[in-house]
Amino acid sequence: DIIRLYQKVELIPIPTYHYYPEDTPMETAEELQTLVDKIGAEVEEAAIVYIHLPPVTYTGGLTIEQCSVNLIGSTDEKGRRTTFTSTVRLSSTLDNIVYFDDIDFVGNRNSIGISAASQLHLTGCSLSGWKTGLLGYGYAWVNADECVFEDNLVGFHFNATGGYVSDRSYLDNVFRNNGTAVLLEQVPTDTDLIFGGTRFSGNGTDIDNRCGQALDISKAIFE
Repeated sequence: DIIRLYQKVELIPIPTYHYYPEDTPMETAEELQTLVDKIGAEVEEAAIVYIHLPPVTYTGGLTIEQCSVNLIGSTDEKGRRTTFTSTVRLSSTLDNIVYFDDIDFVGNRNSIGISAASQLHLTGCSLSGWKTGLLGYGYAWVNADECVFEDNLVGFHFNATGGYVSDRSYLDNVFRNNGTAVLLEQVPTDTDLIFGGTRFSGNGTDIDNRCGQALDISKAIFE
């Protein structure tokens, strides 16, 4: 007998948009918020959006709630990077993962650096001087790779009741001189979290695993 298997492939284009500081006002927090709100009102839900940020310091906060936009930081010839000094809030109800790349978040110990209630992945970012550097709550799954968490009361606080696991690895991060580096209060999966290559140094508490989350710290570095 001959068994013939057939597969139908349907290709659906995904609209992708890029916004650059040369073309769109985004030098201040107010201009950036206006741009994000405009994107939320005008761009299709299925679209992938990248905002390429200039190497400026945003002294106001930012709220992303009507769309999923990826924020891409930059560095100028003097080494100045894109920086936020007020809370960035992410509460988009869309399923897209939001990416923040190469951005510094610098606080004053009395607020939250990034507050995320939906899917977020950080790469190459730094969070320093916050009451909580990165908070994942609600229906969130939060990842960080190659990031620095330094001089926070709490570096990374996972306290989410739902959300799908997009990536269980937290690779090559640095947690330095935090009161508590990682606080796991609620994690919406029993899958182990992998901290390969992540360095813990000078923290009051390296990992406060209150929920008894399964962890793989075999390749983490504790100093």
